[in-house]
Amino acid sequence: MKKIKIISIIAIAFLSVGTLISGCSLAGLNLQKDYNRSTTDTIDAHLYKTAWAYMKARAYGSATDTIFRRMYDGVIYSGIDTNEYTKPNRTYIFLQNNTIINITKNATTGVITKTGLWISYTVNGAQATSWASYSKTDVKNYLSYLILLGSYTHTNLPVTKDAEYQTLAPAGVYTTNPVTFKAPGTFNTNPKSTMMVHVSNANTVTSQLDYPIVLNQTTNIDVSDLLATNGVIDVIRGTNTVPFFFPAAQ
Repeated sequence: MKKIKIISIIAIAFLSVGTLISGCSLAGLNLQKDYNRSTTDTIDAHLYKTAWAYMKARAYGSATDTIFRRMYDGVIYSGIDTNEYTKPNRTYIFLQNNTIINITKNATTGVITKTGLWISYTVNGAQATSWASYSKTDVKNYLSYLILLGSYTHTNLPVTKDAEYQTLAPAGVYTTNPVTFKAPGTFNTNPKSTMMVHVSNANTVTSQLDYPIVLNQTTNIDVSDLLATNGVIDVIRGTNTVPFFFPAAQ
């Protein structure tokens, strides 16, 4: 097996508010490069705050750094207990704004394209326009699914072969694909509301990620192993697939 390369430097770049070490903006994040995997934290990826404090700081903490504002708004709308983001020994999957809704306009044709969770997760067949298009229960269940019970990083996740991890979402909510929060694609029942996770033992050229963490065989984490005081934060940005709440067919 190839020696796995860890991406700690990306975590450090992600910590800076405004500009990256490389000089790129966060939205244009230079993704994971070639760094030797280590069981020690060779570059400090600690946030020195809870996952909830980090989300708030990068949602409404300043006028220029708002990359988690839409996720924060979803948390508030859903009514999920925000203390869930302060409890220890958890892995939190955060979605950047443009993962939830991304709107682009072709400079030549003027054609507007919309992508993201609000577009792909439909409500009775229609695209959403805001969190309020969905029921609070559906949003709460989905946000709960993005919280894994346990702290998982490149150092303790399996390589290439999936392992099953329990999420905070209640068992039974994803035995079917809910029509009021319907995920695209072929649905596979997930009665225990678990998530399949592994570390890819390859460079995925198409996404420019080196040895990414992979969720449910479909979604690569863009920025991983950020260390909050109460667990781990992984981040998905708009160019990646919104995490499904069910595994792909085996």
